[in-house]
Amino acid sequence: MQRGIIGLGMWCVDTTYKIDNLPDRGKLEAISNTFQCVGGGPSNVLTDLNSLGFKHPMYAMGSIGLDTDASIIKKHCRENKIETKYLIVSNQISTSHTVCMFEKQKERTFLYYPGANSLLDKKHFKINQLKISPKVLYVGYITLLGKLDKFDVDKKTRLSKVLKKAKSKNVITVLDLVSNKHPKYKNIIESSLPFTDYLLLNEIEAEILFNKKIYDFNKKNLNQKILIKLISKVFKKGIIRGVVIHSPTESLYFDRSKKIYTKSKVLPKSRVINSVGAGDAFCAAFIFGIHENWDIKKTLKKAHAAGTSMMKVNASSGNLPNISKL
Repeated sequence: MQRGIIGLGMWCVDTTYKIDNLPDRGKLEAISNTFQCVGGGPSNVLTDLNSLGFKHPMYAMGSIGLDTDASIIKKHCRENKIETKYLIVSNQISTSHTVCMFEKQKERTFLYYPGANSLLDKKHFKINQLKISPKVLYVGYITLLGKLDKFDVDKKTRLSKVLKKAKSKNVITVLDLVSNKHPKYKNIIESSLPFTDYLLLNEIEAEILFNKKIYDFNKKNLNQKILIKLISKVFKKGIIRGVVIHSPTESLYFDRSKKIYTKSKVLPKSRVINSVGAGDAFCAAFIFGIHENWDIKKTLKKAHAAGTSMMKVNASSGNLPNISKL
């Protein structure tokens, strides 16, 4: 029986500095507080799964250095029941890290150092070394995946070959996007679609991918008419099961034959402590439901509730209630 989840992609250490305002060029701003945590899509999603009560194996796959940040990642994984022995360690380059400036107005500015993540390649997908057959492969974040985002001579990305290998072993593939204005954003994504079961993206990432406004900030909802047309084009590129677009107010699921959506109450601004990590929490609960074979309505409801819960805590991952309580 297939069970468990592989988290493949970028692993990094985030250092956050709390400040009143981002200073102008050449100016100084005092730091009121600072803290570190482990970041990147695979870490956030697997950590959230553990917090939600997921009881099956979770495997970390990716590239790290031989340094203090790598030790921080391994320690974090041990605490969250994530197996790290399949991470490839390089002594030639340091572990990826980000610097985050967190302003009083809850605006965040990120500076990203790729480090060991720039080495990420097909060899980092060690599915053949697992003793059990995993059920789900999560990959995040596309366009920040080092050599996996590169195109081979056949004009296919190296990531597409990883996903094809996963599908040959009957693994469910979940592809997660990031709000990165990469010049080949659309091309990189489309190369992977024929081997992707589920594509997850938020309203900002959808607008980057489609190059079209799809979210009405006045009505606070997604423009479903436009999306139905746009999503149909995505399916023609090869998505296997479905596309999920999530926003603060609603989650839309599209497959080849129908559209199902769930909508939740908007969380009042006064209760929003943190907006970073909500998308990863959504993704974690969605994967939980897919792994447990829940119907899509229940899966979306739980996923949206998880994303909303993350906005109520001062963290980018973890600290979520058991999924049965969402």
